[in-house]
Amino acid sequence: MEYIDISHQKNKDNKMYLVGFFKELEPRLSDVPNSIYDFKNKLDPEIKPIVLNYLEHSTGIFDWLETVRDCLNRKKTIIGGSCVWSDGEWIWREDLEYYVREYDVGLPSKFIEKIINNNGIPPLSDEKVRMDLDKIMGTIK
Repeated sequence: MEYIDISHQKNKDNKMYLVGFFKELEPRLSDVPNSIYDFKNKLDPEIKPIVLNYLEHSTGIFDWLETVRDCLNRKKTIIGGSCVWSDGEWIWREDLEYYVREYDVGLPSKFIEKIINNNGIPPLSDEKVRMDLDKIMGTIK
C-alpha cells in the first residue's frame, strides 16, 4: 500500500493512503504496482451501494476539466478521470467511483472497513479536508 507521510498531522497512522491508482491509469508512475485487472469483479455486491455513496460524497481536492479513456474498454470515456478526491486519510482518482460502479473493482480491506464503519458517509467536511491538505502541501518543498 502506497502512502504520503503526513507525520505533522494528527492522523492515527500519520499517513494518507492511496487507493485506486492502478498502473493502467498511471503509466508514468513506475511505483504503482497493482493492475486494475487483479481487482476487477472483486467487490462484494452487498457493500457496493455504500462504497459508491462514500466515493461520490467525499471531497474533490484537485479538479480539472478532462476526459480519460476507460482502461478496460477503450471505447468509453470518463469525465474528470484523474481528478483527485480524499476523505482526509485516503486519496483516490475520481474515476475510481466509475470503476467500482462499472466493474466492481475491489478495494483494500482497511478502506472498506472505514467506509462500513462510517455507514458510507465520509467523516470530514469538504472544508476540513481542504484545510488539512493546505497544511500538508505547505510542508512540501
